[in-house]
Amino acid sequence: MVNNAVPIFEAKNKLPFYIHLAEDGSPVPISRHNTIVAYLVSKDVFENAAAPQKKNLVEAIAERRVEYGLEDDDFDISAYYESIKEHGYFGKSDSENLFEGV
Repeated sequence: MVNNAVPIFEAKNKLPFYIHLAEDGSPVPISRHNTIVAYLVSKDVFENAAAPQKKNLVEAIAERRVEYGLEDDDFDISAYYESIKEHGYFGKSDSENLFEGV
């Protein structure tokens, strides 16, 4: 078996057992010809993985700043967006919607 993966025929024959394992928080890898082809996971794990990740603009920028090692500089994201709103770079209707909730 590959990484404790369960062959498809065994998963089919003991499906209730493997469903209980998944419900208890243990994803079950399923294999075909020694290659993992699927995972049996709980409903909660699947829904968390499938849910769209919603981030506001400030969170997305802050995440990228960490990714590029810029989190320790003195850049103030909020002040930057306030200045953009004041100058109206995007036009009045765009800036009202773009920065809503920031």
